[in-house]
Amino acid sequence: MQRRLVSGALALAFALSMAVLSSAQAQKKAQGFAFIPHADLEAQMKTNGDHPVRVLDIANKYNLGAYLLHFETRPPNTMLNGWLHNDISELYYVIRGSGTFLIGGELENPTKDDPTGESVQTVRGPSMSGKIKGYTAQKYVPGDIMIIPVGVPHLPGYEVTEKTDIVRVVIDPDKALRLK
Repeated sequence: MQRRLVSGALALAFALSMAVLSSAQAQKKAQGFAFIPHADLEAQMKTNGDHPVRVLDIANKYNLGAYLLHFETRPPNTMLNGWLHNDISELYYVIRGSGTFLIGGELENPTKDDPTGESVQTVRGPSMSGKIKGYTAQKYVPGDIMIIPVGVPHLPGYEVTEKTDIVRVVIDPDKALRLK
């Protein structure tokens, strides 16, 4: 079951990248491809956090990234520290687990993240952080998809009721994220 969900997530990421590529570069040939074996994802499922699996330059126009978020169970986060991205949009596909994302609203007293920080360069891109308020608490289960456009505050690991693995697809038009 988990292997089927991972395969579905990878197929979704591939289809998304091909659709964007063909619309942006209909007259150019694609330069190579990326294959992400299941073992690469499994390796990232051992530690909490948001892990870059592959980030590629697509047609010399933008970066497209595949990430794996892994969360162990945890109660609701009382700090409510969320963020928004200035340049990237994301698609989250839940492979396994359940919990709650906080999405939307606004950030109270937002601060710009350090542009030289490892997280900004490899995971988040230029972003702002702050206490999230006025949000929607969106529960998720395997198979759910959430799309987070540029500028939308969110907090993915607000509450994790079952160990969770999520494939995150990132569209990075300004090439802010380091290639992997």
